[in-house]
Amino acid sequence: MFKEVSQFIEEIYALVSMKGTPFNEPNLFLPLNGIYFFFERGQKIMIGDREFDRIVRIGINEKPNNFRKRIRGHYKGNIEGSVFRENVGWALLERANKKPKIVYRTKKNYKKQNSGGPIEDLINRYFSKAFTFKVFAIDYQKLAIYERTLIAAFSIYYQYKIWNGEMTLKDWLGYYSYSRKDKIKRSGLWNSEGVILVNSFKPLSFETKFETRILSLSLLHSIRKDLIQNLIQI
Repeated sequence: MFKEVSQFIEEIYALVSMKGTPFNEPNLFLPLNGIYFFFERGQKIMIGDREFDRIVRIGINEKPNNFRKRIRGHYKGNIEGSVFRENVGWALLERANKKPKIVYRTKKNYKKQNSGGPIEDLINRYFSKAFTFKVFAIDYQKLAIYERTLIAAFSIYYQYKIWNGEMTLKDWLGYYSYSRKDKIKRSGLWNSEGVILVNSFKPLSFETKFETRILSLSLLHSIRKDLIQNLIQI
């Protein structure tokens, strides 16, 4: 399984490094339905002898024809409407030694006390200066399973790179994140839902229970084919 997952991830990196328009804000050229890959300033990954901008978040529009609104919500929304913003905001506070875990104790209190407040401008500025993203126009019916597979595959691959000493997250804002079982910090993704945590690579065993079909060769092949055909280029 791991060999196929690694090949899948490396082919995606080869694709997005050479093709596709990098966006840094909401745009009318975005599709109504799709998958996004976010990149973050300063985050790199070595694959073989090549350095790539590292993919740090994968997402979709959960409601039909809502992709553009989804992107606007990340860039200009609030922490109650975007888990991505919520996690980035928390990490910014933690990195600045504001001790959000002591101050707010829970994510619920953190959101309630900060939604719409000054932290939103802080998050807006970080998104504007630090993030870019590339987009694939994908049929709505395929989005959920594609997202699950992509997040699972990337999270396993990144954990291997960390375990093997090929990647570190200590210079990444997500290192200051707060999520269940430290999924963000351990996976290298601004995702928590869908992340597969690995217990061991020798032999390969998983902490997270999941349906192995989401990493089947046939599904990886279908996703790869769709991504190649539907990367947005303007």
